[in-house]
Amino acid sequence: MFRIFSILVIIAFAGCDRAVPSVHAAATTEAGIEVRFPVRIGKSNTQLRVAVTDLEKSQGLMQVDKLPGAEGMAFMYATPQQMNFWMKDTLVDLDIAFVLGDGTIDEIRTMQAGDTRDTFSRSDRIQFSIEMSAGWFARAGLKAGDKVNLTDLKKALAARGFISERYLK
Repeated sequence: MFRIFSILVIIAFAGCDRAVPSVHAAATTEAGIEVRFPVRIGKSNTQLRVAVTDLEKSQGLMQVDKLPGAEGMAFMYATPQQMNFWMKDTLVDLDIAFVLGDGTIDEIRTMQAGDTRDTFSRSDRIQFSIEMSAGWFARAGLKAGDKVNLTDLKKALAARGFISERYLK
C-alpha cells in the first residue's frame, strides 16, 4: 500500500510544473522528451533534448548507444544547486557542462560510460546542465565562461509545455 502511495505522490509532483493550457488557446500537441531543439552554445549549434521532470532527468541518456554530431541533453532545475550525475546504464562517454542561471558555463567535466561514481559540480549555483558526447565541447572550442543561449532553451521549454520562467529567469 505504501509503495502505491509513494508512486502516486512521485507522479503527482512530476507534473506539478506543467503549464496550464489556456481555455481559449488553440489545441496544440506538446513536444515530448524525444524531440531535439536547436540551442546555440557559444558559436556552436546543437540539437538538445530537454529533460525537465524527475523521471526524465533520472533516465537521462541511459541506454543511448550514440550521440551523433551536436546532439545532447539539457537537464533543467527550478533552483540553483550543486549537481551530481552518474553514468549507470549509460553506454557512451559524455561531457557535462554545469551552467549558471545566466547561461554561463561554469565548468565542463568528462564522465565515463557505466561509471557509478557521482560527478559533482564544484559550485552550488548551477541552474542546469548539458550533456554531449565526450570531447564535443573541446572540438567546438567551448570552455568555461562561454554562454548558452537562454532564449533557445526558453523556447524549448515552452514547446514541451513547461513554464520557462520557472527554470530560467
